[in-house]
Amino acid sequence: MPFANGWLMMSFLAAASSAQPPSIGAQETTRARLLLHSTRWVDKAWGAYFAGRLHSTDLAVDILDEFRASGILSAASPSSEEHAFIAALFDAAIESGVQVHAAVLDPFEGGWDEQVLVLLALSRARDREDSLLRLSDARPDMAWSAANNLLFGMKSRKWYVKTLGELSITQRFTVIDPDSVPPNVSGTGGGDCGDGMTQIPKGFPPIALYTLQSTPGTGLVLLAPGPVDVYYRRTVVPTDQQTGFGSCFSVNRMKVRIGYLAALAKMSAEEAEKLFHCEALIRYKGVEQFQSAIQQSMELQEQGIRGLIQAVQQRERLSGSGVVLQIVPEVNDQRQNRTDPLPTVPPRGIVLN
Repeated sequence: MPFANGWLMMSFLAAASSAQPPSIGAQETTRARLLLHSTRWVDKAWGAYFAGRLHSTDLAVDILDEFRASGILSAASPSSEEHAFIAALFDAAIESGVQVHAAVLDPFEGGWDEQVLVLLALSRARDREDSLLRLSDARPDMAWSAANNLLFGMKSRKWYVKTLGELSITQRFTVIDPDSVPPNVSGTGGGDCGDGMTQIPKGFPPIALYTLQSTPGTGLVLLAPGPVDVYYRRTVVPTDQQTGFGSCFSVNRMKVRIGYLAALAKMSAEEAEKLFHCEALIRYKGVEQFQSAIQQSMELQEQGIRGLIQAVQQRERLSGSGVVLQIVPEVNDQRQNRTDPLPTVPPRGIVLN
């Protein structure tokens, strides 16, 4: 009988347990799920808002379903209810740590790059490489840097070959008379800034917006480390209010590309920069001497670049085999007497093994 009595007691406890009211967390999850599946955008936004505040993956399937259904709305006007809902949906996924496959995020590229990049950074999905490669193309500097930094961290071979193909390799030859004083040479860079003002439709929950920045600061989160680190800021727009947001970011893309290769080869960025953008001074003493100096200098540059590429291959097993690089010569003729014209200097090809 002790076995039977024990079984009866266990059955009673199970029944009593099933009669207990659901926990507060379960009730909040149920409320968020019901709102997410509402037909009203404002209710759906509140559902996403509550889902984000729960910081739980219990609603992951519901959030993913909403992403799939909302792709056709990715270009909605910034002042629309649909746009506000998508912003709330992205924030819910980021705050909850939901793994969103890259294919689900594809429709949002272009208008929601900051949020897409944050989710791709959090993702462990294998399909994110192709999405990041698209984002690494001609984009604003902030998104460009974030996408390339993430691919750099992944040691993506596709990205590595693409980066090699985008390199600008030059050697600038300044030609002067034998007794002249060398001239000063300087260069400049560029960048872009962005700012905006947003107002959430009436009755919607507080909405979080995401911006990318290049320097650390209070409230910023490191998104993608690299030669130029990229951080993101989460700015909350209160209900029925408007908030300004934006950032300023300047980057020399070619210098950053070289910085990636330098890091992979465990070389200083300054040393690598000198390899890819050489400068040489030639004191002109005749055409034959000029051509010999050009030949020797470009051969040395090629040897240095090959050494860097070989170091990357040995350290990281990244191959650029078949890629053709090209050294483009730039001749700056500073001679006082130019009656003896300088011969044309053709580019020098480097076929990687």
